[in-house]
Amino acid sequence: MVDDGGMRAAIEGMGQQLLEGDRIGGEAGGDLAMPTAVVIAGMGGSAMSGELLRALVIGDCAVPITRVRGFGVPSWAGPGTLVVCSSYSGDTAETLACADQAHGQGASLLCVGMGGALEQRARAWGEPFAQVPGGLHPRAALGYLFGAMAGAFAACGLSRAGIAGECAQGVAAVDRDAAAALGGRLATTIPLIYGSGPMAAVAYRWKTQLNENAKMHAFSHAFPELDHNEIVAWEGAPSGTFAAVLLRDRGERDETRRMIEATAELIGQDAVLVEQVEGRGDTAAARAFSMVAHGDWVSYHAALERGVNPTPVDRIGRLKQRIGE
Repeated sequence: MVDDGGMRAAIEGMGQQLLEGDRIGGEAGGDLAMPTAVVIAGMGGSAMSGELLRALVIGDCAVPITRVRGFGVPSWAGPGTLVVCSSYSGDTAETLACADQAHGQGASLLCVGMGGALEQRARAWGEPFAQVPGGLHPRAALGYLFGAMAGAFAACGLSRAGIAGECAQGVAAVDRDAAAALGGRLATTIPLIYGSGPMAAVAYRWKTQLNENAKMHAFSHAFPELDHNEIVAWEGAPSGTFAAVLLRDRGERDETRRMIEATAELIGQDAVLVEQVEGRGDTAAARAFSMVAHGDWVSYHAALERGVNPTPVDRIGRLKQRIGE
């Protein structure tokens, strides 16, 4: 199967996307006041940037950060709250509904995307719009969207500067040969992707990339929660079906490390394979994005192994036609 949609080039360009997005976001966020709370609204690939940024900054951020994936924001998201609306197309129905409600409730907005109705709303309301380059599928524009949010967060004091640059360093450190080999091994399995802390958000990115690029079922869960429920399900796992991939970070708490290692040993007899992959880099952000890039390459090579084109997502398009979007 040939990748005729440019997914390979998009994955290769993630590091540069991050740096360009950071510049765009820094300019857009320069006039934002420090909020008392943040809500990140988005769907699908456009939401993933917020999930990852939230996971990386929530421990140090001075204000609470929550996220929504749906048609509305919390009723408390009014004056003093920053609502970040991320829609690469600018026309995502759920995100537009969140923007409308947030504006009506008096919240400040930061809108991120390539244009569309979201840009029109932001311009009309006088709210900042971080406009990123177009021409990609949302999941392939992760670097732009994440970088823009990170740049804006740093500009208004929600996070330290330089996070996107650290992420770009992590992308450059990815072991592409190892990722390609793992993609081939996972192609005939149902992968369960596990991580802790920021790596839990990365695990969800792996799951969605395997869904969309390789057109295969995959699922994710987080330590330590999964060891209070999902670990039991491995006892009934059909033989030859499920694989486990554990995303590791050398910054893990000691308690978490012991839990992950014990889990890997316990499920080893039930899984087709148990793979542990460790992030590369000197910072948590770099290590997280080395694993983001690793997962993107895994999904790409799983797609090729399965004989499917990694770029199209035809069923999403047919769904939108049926519901009138």
